[in-house]
Amino acid sequence: MRQLIVLADMEGASGIFDHNMDWMHHGTEGWRQFGRDCITSDMLAVCKAAQDFGVDEILLYDFHYAGDAEFNIILEKLPPMVRVFDVEDRCMYYDKMRGQMRRDAFGIITLGQHARQDTPDSYFPHTIQSPPIKNIFVNGMHIAEIGTGVLNFGGTPYLANIGCQASMAEALELSDSIVTIPVKCRTKGWEPSPAETYPLIYDGVIKALKQANKAKVVEILPPYNFSMELCDGFEYDTNTEISWKGTVTPKNAEWTAPTIEMGLELFHHVRALSRRV
Repeated sequence: MRQLIVLADMEGASGIFDHNMDWMHHGTEGWRQFGRDCITSDMLAVCKAAQDFGVDEILLYDFHYAGDAEFNIILEKLPPMVRVFDVEDRCMYYDKMRGQMRRDAFGIITLGQHARQDTPDSYFPHTIQSPPIKNIFVNGMHIAEIGTGVLNFGGTPYLANIGCQASMAEALELSDSIVTIPVKCRTKGWEPSPAETYPLIYDGVIKALKQANKAKVVEILPPYNFSMELCDGFEYDTNTEISWKGTVTPKNAEWTAPTIEMGLELFHHVRALSRRV
């Protein structure tokens, strides 16, 4: 059985730019009337390519505004081959998500992706929940939302990244063998509609699926040493006793975990120590 994992965000979706950025703000009228259709169009292009190639199942995680039960992608428009990860309110329960995938999953595609915090010439760059978070590293690898998602499913080939042109930098650092499928580019002023990018996404995904045997598995070896730096205007509460293996200074926190999933789960506890100054 060929199972494809799709990790979807929204800042890098087709059709969403600076002038209509309210379309990606979860729960707003712009999001409901226009933005959801944009990311759904991108997802449908992935689905069509997967169907034509012979993928049996797509396992989808829609993590834009995780913690809210309402999906960004309009699920009722997707084909029956798509099912979603069973996590409460779409929360980032990494260990639970990993337990729901096939060990021999065919590959991972990241969709609707944006660049890391402070990346120049990018649409809506941020790391994770930025601010307060500026940078995250694991074993020296500079990761953001693309990296956390792909590393959580370590052992699965990383096939393609779809999103803002600037997001390709992080994706290619994870694997230089992925297919890059940009849907907008701020540097060039290229801002096509979802209708225009649909065939580009379809063709790119077909290419990625056909050369899946050449795709790399993104893995790093234990122990997993994380560090997280805060944006200006924020600091960590260093007076709170921590229950994990690590250290906390006003601007940086470090922690070590035996698995990637556990390290990513600890992220939430570390973030809770941040405060505005």
